[in-house]
Amino acid sequence: MEVKIKIFLLATFVCAFIGLYNIVSAEAPANKGESMPMIGGISVEAAEPNVIMPSPVHVFTTVQQAAEYMNITPQMPKLLPVGFNIQSVITLEKDILQVVYVYGPGAKPYYNKASGALIIYRSSKLAGDISGDHKIHKVIETERVDGTKVTFKGSKKKVYLASWMKDGQNHSLEFQHPVTRDMAKAIIRNIVEEKSHTK
Repeated sequence: MEVKIKIFLLATFVCAFIGLYNIVSAEAPANKGESMPMIGGISVEAAEPNVIMPSPVHVFTTVQQAAEYMNITPQMPKLLPVGFNIQSVITLEKDILQVVYVYGPGAKPYYNKASGALIIYRSSKLAGDISGDHKIHKVIETERVDGTKVTFKGSKKKVYLASWMKDGQNHSLEFQHPVTRDMAKAIIRNIVEEKSHTK
């Protein structure tokens, strides 16, 4: 038993020494001992120093400003549950318009946990899934809402995500706290194109 403990301690010491060697070896003498970022224990040299990659996210104060930046006429929700207001407006890579609605205190609570409840709406001319949602949902069903094919994801009674294509624009609605399918349909029916949708 004592021999096994000694072997285990020796193996631990050797592993720690090898790990320390890899970290120390990442310091390049050519860079005056400056530490370089590592990937799998291999030092990586930056192609150009002080190069900052542009952010794919652009923040706006109004939907209209974001729409002008993307050169689209947005189709926006005209009906939301009571108490929800725009929290933020951004564009992603000049391809996706994202508007986050947050529940504001003061109105009759819409959810059991109203604090911090969000509805995330996205619109784009891109095809495919623009929701950014990678969860596995129990129920995925497609249904027509006023002639538009809508995919609902969630559970038997509640909707976490709805996505559809209408008039050349791709849409997604994500509910941080799920809503009934009837509520999701009502919001979708009232998403309309307008030229001056301001915050």
